[in-house]
Amino acid sequence: MGDTRRHPSMSVLPPIIDSLPEAESSDGDVLSEPFLATCRLVLPVFDRLGVAFAPAKSDVSGNIERLAKRAGAHPKLFDICLEEVAAGTQASNSGCCKGLLWLKRFLEFTMALLRALEEEPRTRAMKDCANDAYARCLKPYHGWISSSAFSVVMSFPPSRRDFVNSLGGEGAYGDIGRLTAGFSPVLAKIHQFLVDNGLDDPTKV
Repeated sequence: MGDTRRHPSMSVLPPIIDSLPEAESSDGDVLSEPFLATCRLVLPVFDRLGVAFAPAKSDVSGNIERLAKRAGAHPKLFDICLEEVAAGTQASNSGCCKGLLWLKRFLEFTMALLRALEEEPRTRAMKDCANDAYARCLKPYHGWISSSAFSVVMSFPPSRRDFVNSLGGEGAYGDIGRLTAGFSPVLAKIHQFLVDNGLDDPTKV
């Protein structure tokens, strides 16, 4: 029988889980710097998806740092975007509203992929889990070029076993459940903010 214990040196999920309570205030506000710090902890997950996901990691990292430049002046995450709304610059592709929108979408993809690995039969291939997560979270907003590029990426994921081992072994399945349960409500709150303020731009890129 294989080793089902978590391998501490490879456990990238527990630090994310531990950081999540700091991302929200006692009043339920999403806090800029703690939330972005949590997002940075997610980046190693993309490394474990393989070199084909390097562009996705770069995009996520870029959006984190775009928001981080304004976080010092705006302790509450949504205030960063509301400042752009007040200035009429929320539609800028280089702005923080678009940065938060795409950060949320890639995090939703990541959580959907992890959730599928935890909830689906463990015989289901990594490629199938990744394609389903992409179809739900990113494909509706990708044009032909972006969708074609991602299709290539989805053709070369690591095996399910290798990916789970890279997260810490079979013991990582429990961490995946705790992570997705903790992260999903924060993402839902961000999604609702974007919808309520007309910032959930459906334009394909």
